[in-house]
Amino acid sequence: MSPSISIRPLTPSDAQAFRDLRLEALSSHPEAFSSSHEEESPRSLDEFRARIPASGPNAIFGAFAEGRLIGMAGFVVYDRPKARHKGLMWGVFVKQDWRGQRVGKALVQSVIDRASRHVIMIEAAVVLTNESARRTYHGLGFKPYGIEPKAIRVGDRFYDEELIYLEFPGS
Repeated sequence: MSPSISIRPLTPSDAQAFRDLRLEALSSHPEAFSSSHEEESPRSLDEFRARIPASGPNAIFGAFAEGRLIGMAGFVVYDRPKARHKGLMWGVFVKQDWRGQRVGKALVQSVIDRASRHVIMIEAAVVLTNESARRTYHGLGFKPYGIEPKAIRVGDRFYDEELIYLEFPGS
């Protein structure tokens, strides 16, 4: 990863950049997310701001280059009492021009680092056709535990997802 790229948790002041990047992700890769551009584009800036955790274990990490948000990855601890030992990685996306530069890997590593302090394992799902993301996740130690057929529907086309997890040593 280029030294000019920094990774940090987003803050409420990043809401506009987060909204713009999230909508770009949903528009450019609708098969990769369970949310849709049509569903999220009507949401206000205040709604996006409210989605950015202010404290606690949950976070949305942003990758910044030259002051611009170029990638993101979210982490949330499940809130149900019987599942609080697990977290979910969600919304991983890197702008097209920055792919192949290990930005995604750095974002996922940031999620792993945060998660390892709060849960004993994290889960995620990745569309089977996204070989690059799957290689990154597997290379960082994620293991598959199943395939969800037809997990995502975009128009008349269905996409299967690989369900993956990472368990932390000593847990």
